[in-house]
Amino acid sequence: MSQPSPLKPEEARALVKAALAAAKFPEVGVRISARRAAHMRFAAGAPTTSGEALRVEVSVTATRDGRSATVSGTDRDPAALAQLVREAEALAALAPVDPETEPPLGPQTYARVAARDPKTAEVGPEGRTEVVARALKVAREAKLVASGLVEHDDAVTVLANRAGLFAYHASTSASLTTTMRTPDGTGSGWAGASSFRLADLDATALARRAADKATMSAGAAEVLGPGAYTVVLEAQAVADLLSFLVFSLGARAADEGRSFFSRPGGNAIGEALFDPRIVLRSDPADPNNPSTPFAPDGLPLAPIRWIDRGVLKALSSSRFWASKQNKPPVPGPRSIFLEAADPAQAKDLVELVRGVERGVLVTRLWYNRMLEPRQILATGLTRDGTFKIEGGKIAGPIKNLRYNESPAAMLKNVVAIGRPERVAGDGLVSVVPPLVVRDFHFASVSDAV
Repeated sequence: MSQPSPLKPEEARALVKAALAAAKFPEVGVRISARRAAHMRFAAGAPTTSGEALRVEVSVTATRDGRSATVSGTDRDPAALAQLVREAEALAALAPVDPETEPPLGPQTYARVAARDPKTAEVGPEGRTEVVARALKVAREAKLVASGLVEHDDAVTVLANRAGLFAYHASTSASLTTTMRTPDGTGSGWAGASSFRLADLDATALARRAADKATMSAGAAEVLGPGAYTVVLEAQAVADLLSFLVFSLGARAADEGRSFFSRPGGNAIGEALFDPRIVLRSDPADPNNPSTPFAPDGLPLAPIRWIDRGVLKALSSSRFWASKQNKPPVPGPRSIFLEAADPAQAKDLVELVRGVERGVLVTRLWYNRMLEPRQILATGLTRDGTFKIEGGKIAGPIKNLRYNESPAAMLKNVVAIGRPERVAGDGLVSVVPPLVVRDFHFASVSDAV
């Protein structure tokens, strides 16, 4: 039996109508978030927790003369919605003036995005148990200790206001991450993936990848000293570092001299900053990796190339900053696709390793933190499988390492590009390839497994 959406379009319109009917301010906006979320966690080779919850939250923002306030609640009856509006309007009257307030958006046209998978929306406890059982079976056969998490949700986001804006987006998402450890605790491997379809997640294949890493990394004793190395960064490691660059793609920070992309009197749009094979784009309507078609303020999201053949082509810009610069606004991305300009150049991971005479294979990066925004310089640790490469082969496990590196340098120092894959993310839809990168800087050794 088909699982109904947590909030149908007609239900959303009724809630919006009831809230706006109570408004006295000319500028009142409504945001509705409806989400049915479920999970199953496993540890020490067995399921530990499982749950499912439905939450619908309504937020009302009232604005007058540049003064705004937002009030949220979970009660959906007309009286409760009216109370939210009254509270937002009362608080707005007390708020300071925001000089960057923009007038409300009117009706917009959005891309058609098919992001809700009915079969994922229907998954219950049995479906989650089946996914976990496959991962645990691999762990038992390999005599490893498994832990991890499978999550999926069915969500709706709605934006509306008194100026006629109405945006509705329904989506599903699913993810599986698992860590495998050797019984003595000296070996650890990790694998993860996400999609809008639970059926896309191959639990057995992911678990085997983590298991192989755990077995291979057991008893790591060799230490590599600080220095610049050629590295093979698996897709997850690339995404972990790339996120710092993605969130730095802002025109205002660049124009005000606070960014890696700053230049005297402006920004670096039009400059060749990265390897000429690199393309970084976003596309909300990608059929296999869809994302939301509108920004948090209601602006439509269109396909855009941020980097094209190594050249910076675009930076995101808010409505306020775009107006000040006499340019159209450019919302930030909600999906990221990093790829080779020529797909024929992409190689699989084995080929990437084979092409490295001496280097390091990194499974993923962890505890990542920004060090210096002007360089987009970040730091963090390798984790769950770090290996020495010699003569195009994995030569054995090494101690984990702390890196100090910039994603800008990563994209400039590319040696070879792999085939893109969807990685486990924390907000963005990220489809990126493994990369071979030269002169990747490691600062010290970590005893963590």
